[in-house]
Amino acid sequence: MHKDKEKKEKDKYIEDLVAGIEEDFEKRRKERLHLERQWELNINFLNGNQYCGLNSRGEIESDGKDFYWQSRLTYNHIAPIIDSRQAKFSRLEPNVSVRPRSDDDSDVTAATLSEKLILGAFKSCDFSNVAKKVTTWSETCGTGFYKVVWNNLGGNSIGELDGRKVYEGDVNVLPVSPFEIFPDSLYVQEIEDCASIIHARALSVEQVKEIYGISVKGDNISIYGLKKQGALAPEGAEVMENAVVVIERYERPTTQYPNGRLITVAGGKLLYSGELPYVLGENKRRAYPFVKQVCLPVAGNFFGTSIVERLIPIQRAFNAVKNRKHEFMNRLSMGIMTVEDGSVDVDDLSQDGLSPGKVLVYRQGSKAPEIMSDMTMPSDFNEEENKLINEFVIVSGVSDVSSSASNATLTSGTALEILVEQDNSRLITSAEEIRRAYLCVAKMIVRLYAQFTEGVRAVRGQDEFFKTRVYYVDERAISSDDVYLDSENELFYTHSQKKEMIFKLFSSGLLFDEDGVLRPSTKEKVLSLLGYKDLDYQKGLSRLQEEKAQWENEKIRKVETGIEEIDDDTIHVDEHVRYVLSEYADMSKEEKQRFYNHIALHKERIKKIKGEN
Repeated sequence: MHKDKEKKEKDKYIEDLVAGIEEDFEKRRKERLHLERQWELNINFLNGNQYCGLNSRGEIESDGKDFYWQSRLTYNHIAPIIDSRQAKFSRLEPNVSVRPRSDDDSDVTAATLSEKLILGAFKSCDFSNVAKKVTTWSETCGTGFYKVVWNNLGGNSIGELDGRKVYEGDVNVLPVSPFEIFPDSLYVQEIEDCASIIHARALSVEQVKEIYGISVKGDNISIYGLKKQGALAPEGAEVMENAVVVIERYERPTTQYPNGRLITVAGGKLLYSGELPYVLGENKRRAYPFVKQVCLPVAGNFFGTSIVERLIPIQRAFNAVKNRKHEFMNRLSMGIMTVEDGSVDVDDLSQDGLSPGKVLVYRQGSKAPEIMSDMTMPSDFNEEENKLINEFVIVSGVSDVSSSASNATLTSGTALEILVEQDNSRLITSAEEIRRAYLCVAKMIVRLYAQFTEGVRAVRGQDEFFKTRVYYVDERAISSDDVYLDSENELFYTHSQKKEMIFKLFSSGLLFDEDGVLRPSTKEKVLSLLGYKDLDYQKGLSRLQEEKAQWENEKIRKVETGIEEIDDDTIHVDEHVRYVLSEYADMSKEEKQRFYNHIALHKERIKKIKGEN
């Protein structure tokens, strides 16, 4: 009897919990319905369906013709503008680095391994393609999202359990559209400031069964609106059949729930209830697995605004001017005929027009039909068209400097560079948002590896000379999540400007050592930056010398070690001195003396070689 009562109370609790989540989701969906309609309008204009708008009920409807003869062609300038912006943003390749916790060699090595983990995760989840999709959402709707999660079926296979393969797991980065994210308030700027966030998406009943092991009843679900459409879905609506809306509500940590909560419901059933699964926040705190990327931030609003939204009024005006202009040109080419009432067969004339060789019969004694004269194209059409094209450039920040009529007379390279710089400066705000999102994703990747890595995992990567190597990482090596970008915004400098700067540094002598000699290691790096690393006759020999010297450092701490014929003395001296200075406080007197003796051997051979020369 007592057990039955407990079961009823538990069932009632689950029922109330599911109902509360569904009610909360429906409330949030209605609150931001006006934003969704604007996003759908943006998508329509981007795809060329530009004769539509929002009616008084806030729904999208097509505009009809006022007259049957009206021209309704579309001259889509929005699509190429977005293509150009995304092409420029594709140049953004932020170099992610991890700052070590201290200057100890172990911490420096750990930071290097963390960098390899991030690069490996970027490669395994095809991050460049994911970033492209998120940028498409942010450019179209104003906001896009990354979802950083742990995939238990990712990574290498480590064995079998009950006849099923077991994997080491790996990070997975997913693109998420703004249609699926519902904050608790539309007027909270940052994700971490939200008390809760709902991620709702349409999944087939088969997917729900496979992921959660629970059967639910499916229906027709609209992709964008995330609501049931029933058997009679609107024509042209994006609908998923036999699907259900899966609602995941993430709640940040509170006094009552120190690790936060994640509750997942679908089809009136509870799929999951527990604490936030991922330690993604600062100081090893649990946090939301989402990263927001906006096109243009809006003060005091969660969602950003899009360039498409700003371009829609200009696009409407441009379509109207071009169509009216073509209608006028049709009148000029076809002509408008004045006919005296009753003088001709008007029906025949209106049907066939003045075809070549046509015999036009009119009533004797009446005035002959004639073409209206004094019809010329007003200059206002061309002026307005040019003004609108200029407005496209001003609003979007994208212009073709090489073909712009206003810049056709410019022949100075400096002047053209200034124009290119001005164009890129208009994109800096959006570009910095993309870079910020990259950085946040990289931090989350490191924190997930720190949370789930057990034992040792192998990571395949490349060194600075593009040599493929395998690195072995354990949980102790992932000690720092201080991730930063060690490169400037790529829109500030073009590739040609970067190369020119390297040539200036070379000409000024700043790349030479105190003896006026260009070291082989410096030469390797310069050729690599210029994109001509294959021209280096040493083929990464300096890097190999550095690695050998680093290997010798550990050996010298234990036993006296001599030098070898193949050693590059200058490189070895630098590496040994650097190691001694970084480990000076932890080294014994005997260890220091062994290093001093070894370094002296290298310096003695350097003096001997200089004396012979």
